[in-house]
Amino acid sequence: MNVREVHIGEELYEQGVHIRRDYLFNAIENPNQYIQDPWEEKSTHVVVESNSLVLGVGRLTFDEEGNGIVSQMAVRPQSRGKNVGYLILEHLVKLCVFNSSKKIYISAHESAIGFYEKFGFNTIGAKFTSPKTGIVHVSMVLGL
Repeated sequence: MNVREVHIGEELYEQGVHIRRDYLFNAIENPNQYIQDPWEEKSTHVVVESNSLVLGVGRLTFDEEGNGIVSQMAVRPQSRGKNVGYLILEHLVKLCVFNSSKKIYISAHESAIGFYEKFGFNTIGAKFTSPKTGIVHVSMVLGL
């Protein structure tokens, strides 16, 4: 497995878009409006691939204060439990460290809270239902 930063238009980026569409926004009419949001072009896109097949994807955007915002992380179901998500998040955290970010934020699916807690993220605020997907999320933060 290889961790790669990819750019819009590249084949591995496009595979990542399909994963995001299929596993984050599959029940939504016009999922491209959420994938091609205002952050898409200014984000760093990271994939884990094996033999030119993307297994998982995540993106990182920096806010006005230089803090990281991790979003749209998804791993193919058959690749879950194999450290794919860990490798993606580890790379995104390193990018934040190199950027001298003080914090990293994420809006985590309720089912992924434990995964992020193992990385040191803490919940902030109450759980909420995403207006985009209808899935329960919680805001989390990691201090660097």
